[in-house]
Amino acid sequence: MSLLMCISISVGILSGLWRWLSSNFGLITWVGFIGCTSYYATGGKLQGLKKSVATNMTGVLWAMLIIITSSYLGFSLAGAIMTGIFSFVMCAQARFELLFFIPGTFCGSCSTFGVNGNWQGVIIALWSNFRLYF
Repeated sequence: MSLLMCISISVGILSGLWRWLSSNFGLITWVGFIGCTSYYATGGKLQGLKKSVATNMTGVLWAMLIIITSSYLGFSLAGAIMTGIFSFVMCAQARFELLFFIPGTFCGSCSTFGVNGNWQGVIIALWSNFRLYF
């Protein structure tokens, strides 16, 4: 059996399992799939897991800082300005090897925005999915 076929079968089984588990435990299903995508995009294995977790989690942090600082500043362009500043930071952090996977940072950030700042739900869904796939 080819490597592609093995990956396809395992991802199919794990994806179905994730959908079932996340639904039964009230986890954010689509956020878990973002984590899975990030994990495979970094090459999988332990090194990919480390990079995916690190970048996804910093993305959650940066998103929350955008939300909090924009709200605190309170003027109409605050959100746009903070998004620009923190997007720069999200790319600049890639100078550190563990944080080199820039798309992973944006995956964590976008997931956090997608659930209106429910960072706890994002972290739980990401961690649960990482444990399933690794």
